Amino acid sequence: MADNNQYMDMFLDESHEHLQSLNDGLLGLEDNAEDLSVLNEIFRNAHTLKGMSATMGYNKIAELTHEMEDVLDMLRKEQLKVSEDIIDTLFKCVDSLEQMINNVGNGDPEDLIDVSDLVAKLSSISKPGSAPAPAAAPAAPAAPAPAAASAPAAAIPGIELSETERNVISEAQKGGMHGILLKVTLSESCLLKSARSYMVMNALDELGEVIKSIPPAEDLEQEKFERSFDVVLVTASEEKAVSDAVMSISEVEKAETSIIDLNAAAAPPPAAAPAAAPPPAAKPAAPAAPPPQAAATAPKPAAAPAAKPAAKPAAAPAANAQKKSHGSQSVRVDIEKLDVLMNLMGELVINKVRLEQIGQTHRLSELTETLEQMDRVTTDLQNIVMKVRMVPVSQVFNRFPRMVRDVTKELNKEINLTIEGEETELDRTVIDEIGDPIMHLLRNSLDHGVEMPDDREAKGKPRVGEVGLIARHEGNNVVIMVTDDGKGIDADVIRRKAVEKGLYTQEEVNKMEDQDAVRIIFLPGFSTAEKISDISGRGVGMDVVRSKIESLSGHVDVETKVNEGSVFKIKLPLTLAIIQAMLVQVQEEMYAIPLGSIDSTINIQPTDIKTVQNKEVIVLRGEIIPIIRMEQTLFVPHVKDSEEIFVVVVHAGEAKAGIVVDKLIGQQEIVIKTLGNLFMGLKMFSGATVLGDGRVALILDVATMLQ
Repeated sequence: MADNNQYMDMFLDESHEHLQSLNDGLLGLEDNAEDLSVLNEIFRNAHTLKGMSATMGYNKIAELTHEMEDVLDMLRKEQLKVSEDIIDTLFKCVDSLEQMINNVGNGDPEDLIDVSDLVAKLSSISKPGSAPAPAAAPAAPAAPAPAAASAPAAAIPGIELSETERNVISEAQKGGMHGILLKVTLSESCLLKSARSYMVMNALDELGEVIKSIPPAEDLEQEKFERSFDVVLVTASEEKAVSDAVMSISEVEKAETSIIDLNAAAAPPPAAAPAAAPPPAAKPAAPAAPPPQAAATAPKPAAAPAAKPAAKPAAAPAANAQKKSHGSQSVRVDIEKLDVLMNLMGELVINKVRLEQIGQTHRLSELTETLEQMDRVTTDLQNIVMKVRMVPVSQVFNRFPRMVRDVTKELNKEINLTIEGEETELDRTVIDEIGDPIMHLLRNSLDHGVEMPDDREAKGKPRVGEVGLIARHEGNNVVIMVTDDGKGIDADVIRRKAVEKGLYTQEEVNKMEDQDAVRIIFLPGFSTAEKISDISGRGVGMDVVRSKIESLSGHVDVETKVNEGSVFKIKLPLTLAIIQAMLVQVQEEMYAIPLGSIDSTINIQPTDIKTVQNKEVIVLRGEIIPIIRMEQTLFVPHVKDSEEIFVVVVHAGEAKAGIVVDKLIGQQEIVIKTLGNLFMGLKMFSGATVLGDGRVALILDVATMLQ
């Protein structure tokens, strides 16, 4: 297993991708059992997962996926009908595979999960029929000539194509694509041949669809081949693109291609002819074919142009292939390396600001000109680093359709989930943290929000409830909304529960506006559930949501109407690393206030400050805004009164306040540094930044100050 360690990260990453695809595919199959393309995609993911796990030596995972593959194969050959029982069993398999792969990733043995019952269940489903064995390949070389004469015969020397496989290639050609025969030869020094064959198949999956391999995939996985193997591929890519993609994989010695012509009496053999070079090849078919077909090398130039013009009119398949090919150009990068890159970028920004200050202080025109150029470069570099860290929220959203499906079945409700804006991008560090809060909000909508079908019908609503998950950009923020058309939140019920739990007195809740009363649900320990369930009602969900979102410098709020539904709105910063801030001074100390939290800055006279219910306030454009004096908040001794007072008006959600400071320094780009474990208790500050002159300025956490 030591040899496989270098492949572990790739195995874990790609396994989770295939598991997600399996979940998506099964959800699609449940909605449309007749969609053969979905079944083929599910089968392909299960097959790839089986090959990967077998290559890595995880036999239990391979065994379970093999049994899944048998059932899926019978489904796509219509030897079985899709049923609720089969779908549920396959979902359980995916869940078990996820647990097993997580165990492997944590260094535990894969067999901590007992899947023997699942394997037996799958076996009992697949027993009524049996999948045809793909053992026809060795028989092909014995009769190449007659093969060309019969209708379903092979047009490729030494390779027999079934009627179904020929139809796939034929349909692809009608759509502007073509079949390619690829012969891959590995280098003699290759140690993990099965791993290389898997990587080849993976690269080909990015370019098109693999419809056959010789020897079969099972033999490739178990290294039952010498150095070479053949693959039949349907793709819109050119031969060179296919060859280049395979040759980019280390320890691949040769990748020889030829276009498959189903109408030719004999196939163009350039792929097969060189097979005589590696004599140890375990396939007699390839060496046997070249001599009788030697004269057929000439038609190849004619055959290729015949197939390629057909690819141009079909825009859609070509576009799909282009999209897939683009994916193969991506590179996996460890998130820690991006963090280091971001830190270095931060240091560069700090030093750039320092140089700007030196240039202004000493009036060095040459330095100022150079810094203007440097400023443009660092800004571009910073934007690129930011973009590299940005990932689409689909990485979080794609786990929820399956969750909604399971919870809906458990609650015996009928609910449709709609997802919008899943291409919206967020910083990777934020993406990793928002999954659980959104999960809580969704479960809350499913359990508390959407009513039972009969109740909805009685209210004149459709039986099927609607739950939405929406993401969109708003300035330098991303807004994520969880919506439902359920019963909404009754402010009177919230008031009553708040009094029962001793959170407020009756007098206090009576004074509350409905919107403020509804926000009580975000307080610790508050729940309206009459009974505790696995889905919600433990009194921790909404508090967890609020604290997690606020720890990300975000804000969560709710809008609701009784019997119409609710909207939970999460507002998050695009990134948590480099932000624009307003620098202010309180006596000798500098502080930074994030620009996204600032409404305006104003100058007022001492007489403009009024006292209402023992609290200082100002009236700004008809709105009463409470005042926060930084000196008092920071316990800094008061030195002298000023005739002019500087106020920074800030907001967090709906709440507003005016922060009184001694001086406004100006707007500046700052790099956020964490305070470390020693200062974790200072909730008023979200971090610190190093200024251009080397001084440290604390960054105010506006949301905490306004609580």
